[in-house]
Amino acid sequence: MKKELTVIVMTYNQKDYIAKALDSVLSQKTNVDFDILIHDDCSDDGTYQIIRSYQDKFSNKIKIIKEDERRFLKEGFNMMIYNHVVPFVDSKYIAYLDGDDYWCDDNKLQLQYDFMISHPEYSMCFHPAYQLKRDGDMSSRWFFDDEGDINMSDVINDHPGIKIATSSIFLTSEVFKDFSDWRKAFPVEDVPMYMTALLYGKVHRFKEPMSVYRQFSSGSWSSQNINNKERVLTHLNGLIVGSKMFDEQTNYKYHELVIKQIESCEFRASYINKNFKEIFSKKYKRFMKRLPAKQRISLKLQYRLPHLYNLVHRKKK
Repeated sequence: MKKELTVIVMTYNQKDYIAKALDSVLSQKTNVDFDILIHDDCSDDGTYQIIRSYQDKFSNKIKIIKEDERRFLKEGFNMMIYNHVVPFVDSKYIAYLDGDDYWCDDNKLQLQYDFMISHPEYSMCFHPAYQLKRDGDMSSRWFFDDEGDINMSDVINDHPGIKIATSSIFLTSEVFKDFSDWRKAFPVEDVPMYMTALLYGKVHRFKEPMSVYRQFSSGSWSSQNINNKERVLTHLNGLIVGSKMFDEQTNYKYHELVIKQIESCEFRASYINKNFKEIFSKKYKRFMKRLPAKQRISLKLQYRLPHLYNLVHRKKK
C-alpha cells in the first residue's frame, strides 16, 4: 500500500547538526503516518554512526541510504537525488529537510498536510525560515513575510539565490519524481523542483516560519564550494544549460524570465573570471548597480587602473 508521507533528509558530514534535525522530525505532532528516508553521501565524520543510532531506536520508521562514495562530487546534487533517492520514494507526499537545518514547529507537517489534502489544485506549499548565522543570530527570515501564492517569476528571475528554504517544502511525490531532461541538466535540486511544481499546479506559502536554516554550516554546498572557482563556474554553466532547455521544452512561455536568469548567471561567471569588459558592458549595467559602492569602486580600479589597485592591495595585505 502506498504510504501517505515520506520525510527525506539529505546529509553529509553534519555530525554537529543531524541529531537536532532528526529530533525535530520525530517530535512532529501529527495523525499522518510517515517514514523518514535519510540519504548519507558517504560521511566520514561520525554522521553515519549518529543516524544509525536513531535507526536502531526507530527501526520501523527510519530507512538509511548509505553511499560508499561521494555521489555529489561524481554526479552533482540533482542527479544524486534522481539516481539514489527517487527510486526509494513510494508515498503520496514528500517533506524535505537538509541535515544541517531543523524544524522549529511541532505542527509543521500536520499544517502542511491538511492544506494539501484540502486544496488538491496545489502541488507544493512552503513557509519562511529563520536564518541561523554563525554567531548565533536568528533575527532574520528567509524570505516572505505574508501568506499567499507564488508564481514562476518568484523562482526564475535575475536575482541570485531563491526565496524558498528547501527545508520548508511539502510537495506531491509526482513533482519530486518528475525529472524531465531540462530538470536533469540543472546542477541543483531546489530551483528545478519549484519550477516543476509550478508546472503541475499552484504553490502556496504560509506566513509563519516553521524551520531554521543554518548559513554556511559544515557539509553544506556553500561551505564546500564557495571558494572553489571551477565548481562555482560549472554550477553556473549548469544553471544556464538547464534554463535554456526549460525554455525550449515549455515552448518559450517563460522566455523573458529565463533570459533574466541566464544573464544573472553570465554576469556572476564574468565576475568570477574578472572579465571586466563584460562586467562593465551595457548588458549587465543593472547588475553592477546592485553591487555595494565599495565593490564597484574596487572593480573599476582593477579594470581601469590595475597597477594602482595592485599597489593598494599589496599595502593592505
